[in-house]
Amino acid sequence: MDPSRLNCSVEEVARIAGVRPAVLDDVLNGETRVTGHWTHGAFNAVVKPMQDHVLWATYAGSGKAASTIDGKKKEAEACSHTITYLPRGYEGEFSCTPNTASNIYLGHKRLLYCADSLAEGRAFDLLDCIHAPDDRLFMIMEVIADEADSPGTHSRLLLEQAIDLLCIQLLRAHSTLVKPLASGSRGLEPWQVKRVAQYMHDNLAQDISLQELANIIGISRFHFCAAFKRATGVSPHEYLTRMRMDVACTLLKGTPLLIGDIALAVGYSSVASFSTAFRKRTGIAPREYRSGCD
Repeated sequence: MDPSRLNCSVEEVARIAGVRPAVLDDVLNGETRVTGHWTHGAFNAVVKPMQDHVLWATYAGSGKAASTIDGKKKEAEACSHTITYLPRGYEGEFSCTPNTASNIYLGHKRLLYCADSLAEGRAFDLLDCIHAPDDRLFMIMEVIADEADSPGTHSRLLLEQAIDLLCIQLLRAHSTLVKPLASGSRGLEPWQVKRVAQYMHDNLAQDISLQELANIIGISRFHFCAAFKRATGVSPHEYLTRMRMDVACTLLKGTPLLIGDIALAVGYSSVASFSTAFRKRTGIAPREYRSGCD
């Protein structure tokens, strides 16, 4: 996944909260960053997609907090000893009253590394939550925040071990590993389909792998294929092929580009392979299609 397509989590949290929490200088394994305790005022902002899984522990506060994705609003009391979790790539509205907090900017690779042993090959989704009670996860985040505030001997070792525990609890309590999708019927959310489709469109000339597409929304490759088809009615490969052919039709009709150049622009290494795919989709060859538009 192209990291430039997602925003720096540290900068995005600072933007939406209106204050920059102090981030520990040490970058942990898997590009994970942590903060100590910090205090912010009330905010209501649209969150841009972030490159990390962002965890938010609340230590003191009151009032309501809310998050919104695709018009679906989640609301909860912004009380102490609760956890808010925004998955990598989350995009939507997020509001909160003043409180004291700490953050973990959990690198996606770090999460997947822990999931390899815990999931035992099973596909899973992470479940966003807002001010959810989770004493174990909160306790782990409190230990991490205390260490970030006042690092002690072998601080790096303690933090790395604590992050591993955090990943395990996150997967146990806030993923489909323990909250299976009802009858396997859930597809991708509309915002996830939109993000994947945009990536496809922006990279039509490239060889796009299923793993790349799954990484965009932070789920396993195996679950991605089934969930994408449930949401769109077609496989990722078919969806991408249709998009390539639609763009090819536009280029054939509206530009003087050579057919070979169009083939390269939509991801085909040869005119022959492009022509075969185009004929299968439209019933005619690219040259015939262009002639019919004259």
